[in-house]
Amino acid sequence: MAAVTSDMNAPPGPARWGMGDAVGGWLLAYLSAMVLGALLYSVAGYSAEEIENNEIPLTMVALSYPPLWLGFVGVPIWAAATKGNGWVRDFRARLVAKSLPTAAVVGVAAQLVVVPLVSWPMLWLTDTTAEELGRPARELSEKAVGAGGIFLFILIVGIGAPLAEELFFRGLVMRSLEKRFGLRWAVAGSSVLFGATHFQFLQFPALTCAGLVFAWLVVRYDSLWSGVVGHMTFNMVTVVSLIWLT
Repeated sequence: MAAVTSDMNAPPGPARWGMGDAVGGWLLAYLSAMVLGALLYSVAGYSAEEIENNEIPLTMVALSYPPLWLGFVGVPIWAAATKGNGWVRDFRARLVAKSLPTAAVVGVAAQLVVVPLVSWPMLWLTDTTAEELGRPARELSEKAVGAGGIFLFILIVGIGAPLAEELFFRGLVMRSLEKRFGLRWAVAGSSVLFGATHFQFLQFPALTCAGLVFAWLVVRYDSLWSGVVGHMTFNMVTVVSLIWLT
């Protein structure tokens, strides 16, 4: 009797997901965040002036993230499950343990070395201070009051965002671009989109370079988790500096 090959050991079939799914996921993420976030704030009784002046507590800000992740997490998993071979196989989400220490160090180095070097020309050209560059992150960290607030800040910035963004940008987006344009253009294109998606003009060069670093980790070790770990340590440097060192 011939041996039966399990689904996990079977050769992968052709994946039918692509740029349409990536665009749809991006649109769903931001439309959901805008609509459901506004509805959430309205139900909670916050005025338009309070929202505009960023007077929303961290707990409410945290509740606005799941709608964003609906597109960043939900769409890649759905696309891979219905049009491919599952997100683990299609997006190289296999754990390569030996890559994780290197990924962690690279993430820290990217924040401490790459970001300042890349940001300096932008600060010089726009006559902007480093304090202004870090204002968005600092304003969010100021909402982290008490142990509960700090835990929530770490959960959002240090864990949740890297997981969701890597699955979307280095998973669905980069692999979709790779299928159409090749790996080099995929790395570059996904990194530029990653930088632009944060909607922070001053931070765009630094975030794009950070995206290139995370993409390099994913490609170097053929593992999405390498990018996740690098992204986590990159963000955790900011968390530590804002919460405990300032």
